[in-house]
Amino acid sequence: MKLKKDFKDFTIVNRAGNIEYAYVYNTDFFGFVPEDAIGKNFCQIYTNLSQETSTCMRAIHKGEMIHNHEQILVRQDGMIVREYEDVYVVRKGDQNIAAIELANYDESVDLIRTMEVSRPEDEDETLSLDSLVGSSPEMTDLKRKISKVANVDSAILIMGETGTGKELAARVIHKLSNRSEAPFVYVNCSALPENLLEGLLFGTKKGSFTDAEEKDGLFKMADKGTLFLDEMDSMPLRIQAKLLKAIEEKSIRPLGSSEVIYIDVRIIAASSSDARKILESKKIRSDLFFRLSVIQFQLPKLKKRGNDVLQIADYYVAQFNKKQHKAVKGFSADARKLLLKHDWPGNVRELKNIVEGFFAISERDVIDESDVNEYISMGKNILQPAERESNEEFQKFAASGLKLKEYLQAEESRLIDEALQRTDGSITKAAKELRISPSLLRYKIKDS
Repeated sequence: MKLKKDFKDFTIVNRAGNIEYAYVYNTDFFGFVPEDAIGKNFCQIYTNLSQETSTCMRAIHKGEMIHNHEQILVRQDGMIVREYEDVYVVRKGDQNIAAIELANYDESVDLIRTMEVSRPEDEDETLSLDSLVGSSPEMTDLKRKISKVANVDSAILIMGETGTGKELAARVIHKLSNRSEAPFVYVNCSALPENLLEGLLFGTKKGSFTDAEEKDGLFKMADKGTLFLDEMDSMPLRIQAKLLKAIEEKSIRPLGSSEVIYIDVRIIAASSSDARKILESKKIRSDLFFRLSVIQFQLPKLKKRGNDVLQIADYYVAQFNKKQHKAVKGFSADARKLLLKHDWPGNVRELKNIVEGFFAISERDVIDESDVNEYISMGKNILQPAERESNEEFQKFAASGLKLKEYLQAEESRLIDEALQRTDGSITKAAKELRISPSLLRYKIKDS
């Protein structure tokens, strides 16, 4: 048995499912220390795994060799991580006695923030309308509207580009409402596969599926408070129907249960698209969209907010001075002029990153023009090639004269052919490059 070398984690599990050995490259990513895991069953480490869903146990009981399998893991703290794993069987005579798992992952994209329950004692006491920094007409109007609707129980839809502050606006609404003494619950609807998201939202009854535990869903956790559905237009359509029913009937039924639980929850949803694009995409049921968008807010792009840029810059300097016990004076005059000229494709989040980056690496007490230019140039080097490639790809599609489905099929065939050529016709190696299973690759080859 030849093991690959480009892995981060190495785990050996015995036939009973207990961990015999574990090497973990990033303990923060998986949320446990290897020494503490030895002797424990993997089901004690990850709440979503069972004898049937674990690739290691499948390998042991069925003798399967598993390659480049995408595995979703739910940590004990509720966070979700994703890894890509190869699993090998260890045999003694004619018996499978253990499994070896080799795993890889990218910490920047595979640690998925899916839910957060903030209770009153956890909330920032300073959170208020002033937390929405800025005095531009757009922000003044937004704060006026928020103050008017904070105590209304109608659902709210917050729209705006990534980085404009949708979650902050939702937290401010909750803080100003008569629900502020109850939990604020956050869930990213795009981060989880359908089977996990449904149980997370509505809860599960013990025994409803293999190894299912009795767990409250986020709706019940948010009772009397606020449930924030981020990227709501990424939610699977089947769950949308159940969500609509829960909102209309003010009740939920956990997976595997006949019990109806009545809940009092205010819904705030968010999307990075505007209302027209959301409806045109057909990713969300129109009846659910209108139920979630009784009140609508459109957060403005930072580049359209004028001198708000300078106010936000000064705000973050003050915040990081306080956190890191420093005395940075702020931006120089030339740097402030540059801040006003920049387009801010990453919006408020991009501006925060400039300040945070300076505090992390500089010992100076003034952020000058060169600091801002360095960050902006770095961003352009990252974004422009991607934008150019995207445009070139579209031009290539337009020039082909094919329908979209035909074009995608042709591109898929081309990529498969190239992968097979690079791997000397090896199905296993080509499938690994393409990040699909060998069986799926064989099907695609046969079907083409």
